[in-house]
Amino acid sequence: MSLATTGWARKLTLIVVSAGVFFSSVVHAQGNAVTQEQAPEDPRRAFSLLENGNLQQVPLELDRFRIDYAIDEITLVIFRYPDTAPAVVTLPDGTKWYASRHPRNVAWYSAQDYDLIRVKEPVPGPWQVTGRIRPDSRIMVVSDIEFTPDPLPELLFRGETIGVEGRVTQAGDDIDQRDFRSVIRLEMLLNSTNNPDYDNFGQAIVSLGEFADDGLEMDRVPKDGVFTGKIELDIAAGEYIPTYRVRTPLHTRVFEGEPILIHQQPVRPQVQVAANDNEPHRIEFQVDEQMIDRNDIVLSGRVNYPNGERQNVSIVTAQDDDLQVQVPSYTYGVFQLELSLNGTDKNGREFKMDLPTTEFRSQRPIEAPESEVNEAELAEAAAEQAHQQALNELQAERAETSNRLVWVVVVNLAIVAVWMFIMLMSRGRNPARKAVKAAKAKEKADKKAAKKEAKAKAKNGNSD
Repeated sequence: MSLATTGWARKLTLIVVSAGVFFSSVVHAQGNAVTQEQAPEDPRRAFSLLENGNLQQVPLELDRFRIDYAIDEITLVIFRYPDTAPAVVTLPDGTKWYASRHPRNVAWYSAQDYDLIRVKEPVPGPWQVTGRIRPDSRIMVVSDIEFTPDPLPELLFRGETIGVEGRVTQAGDDIDQRDFRSVIRLEMLLNSTNNPDYDNFGQAIVSLGEFADDGLEMDRVPKDGVFTGKIELDIAAGEYIPTYRVRTPLHTRVFEGEPILIHQQPVRPQVQVAANDNEPHRIEFQVDEQMIDRNDIVLSGRVNYPNGERQNVSIVTAQDDDLQVQVPSYTYGVFQLELSLNGTDKNGREFKMDLPTTEFRSQRPIEAPESEVNEAELAEAAAEQAHQQALNELQAERAETSNRLVWVVVVNLAIVAVWMFIMLMSRGRNPARKAVKAAKAKEKADKKAAKKEAKAKAKNGNSD
């Protein structure tokens, strides 16, 4: 397994370099592990066992694990929460080991947040590790019980169904007891690497199914020692670590493979719903040509109509078929597209998968009856005409009022001008009237002088 791709393995590399733990394991190329003492000046090889692509473990459930008679050596990798006390190991007979007190044949290194413990020839039975232990702790073993799976394909797709084969061996040989093979349970799981760049970030462990040697499903020959699993990758796309769990009446082993990357489906349907009854619905298929060969695609399945009818779909690009389907639009409701894909990836591997069911809805247009439509149109036209007529009448009335006001002002001004002109003319052209007026003024002045003279005489007579 690549240390660069697994978080816990990366931690172990740093731990081993910094701690200078001087014990190691050297792994055979086929995965058979033996131990030997390593020179102190080369502490970086202390956990070369972790780099084995067929890593062998026993499950650590809560704080317990079980050692069987076939295990020659165990390495406990115990991660603790920071600044907590070292773990305590309890043997099947109740004996307790501490970081400061343990047998001389036990190698133990304890740091701030982890313990590394190696035990040769461990006592079979139930063991226990006590402390503030984190879930990423592991119990690695060296044993003659191994499971060797075939390598997984380089390109894997979500929704794909694959067959995986593997052998369970003991001391390098196939287990040949037929009755013993019949009770072997072999399960494959996928553990997300929790890479935030992928869709499976934060996903829990996924169980994909069990392997069998019964000659059924994808297993070719029963009882031949080759276990076959039918694996359906109906999970989120992203990076995973494949894990194989082997159980027998006497043994339980966990093997981890190298990280794999599951890609999205390389063919995805795009639906264009028709706008009216005269056009069909169109389903076009988008192909990721960087992943698969566009010229070697077989699509088969059906379209389920809302009214219960079905339309078969068959597209073979090698026969120059277009990657599209036309669906008549004479009925309304929910359509379902169910398809399977057979293709060839860019590495030449042929694969098959079920595409996710695609649904789309076609709705009947809401239209008013023709009589209502005509009446509405006529009413709208009449209202518009009445409105326009009212506007025209108002504009005409305003124009007429404005004209009347102008004429009134003009006529009045003309009358005043004529009157003034007449008066001026009459005053300058009538001398007789002036003479009469002057005579009247003279007469009035004479009368006034006579009155004044009479009063004066009367006053003088009284004085005499």
